[in-house]
Amino acid sequence: MTEGFAGLLRRKYFVLFALLCIALAIETVNVRGGERFFSDVFRMVLGVAIWFVVFRRRRERAAMATLLVAAAALNWGRYFAAESFVHALSLAEQMALALFLCGAVYVILRDLFESPSPGVENVLGAICGYLIACDAWARLNAIAYLLMPSAYSIDPAVAALLPDWHGRVALFTYYAFSQVLMLGYSDVTPVRAPATTLSLFAALFGVFYTAVVVSQFVGLAQGGKVQTRDDQ
Repeated sequence: MTEGFAGLLRRKYFVLFALLCIALAIETVNVRGGERFFSDVFRMVLGVAIWFVVFRRRRERAAMATLLVAAAALNWGRYFAAESFVHALSLAEQMALALFLCGAVYVILRDLFESPSPGVENVLGAICGYLIACDAWARLNAIAYLLMPSAYSIDPAVAALLPDWHGRVALFTYYAFSQVLMLGYSDVTPVRAPATTLSLFAALFGVFYTAVVVSQFVGLAQGGKVQTRDDQ
């Protein structure tokens, strides 16, 4: 039992990567009816997994746990709140999640550069950081939309997704990946700030994240080759 748990800890980023891929598949679909409940449950499980895997320092764990609990309470509160409060609850939840996810990306990158070491787990950790960052950009876009809907031009074919919070997450998750990867997504177009500003910074983030992380692993690989030659 102990050995199995230790093995799981050694493969923590592999497990987190699998959960993130499942969450991505779920979030890009507009779930309906009872599926919404299971979607929210899985999202909560993913948040706990990110908290457990990424945050190791006591203060960080306490602060991020507070944000995670607040986001979960706000999310579940929408099921019971009056319609007039749903917008405010959605906005507060997206803010809490954005802070939590941005904190996770910061810690992943910090740990990667503070303790660089080659290996599959570090590569998966960097990939997890990328996926979490895209999720964070989705939340930031959702916040911008909730504050200023006119900042986005939405194709009428997908505009029906926006009133429901699950549909909104599905739409902006897909849009966030197109921002970071600079692929473009014609169904959602930023037409004024803050949407245009977010689009610019998301594209810059995608370029620099890829460049910095790749250069880090190239450096590690070259360092390993030099050490091997020295040993010989």
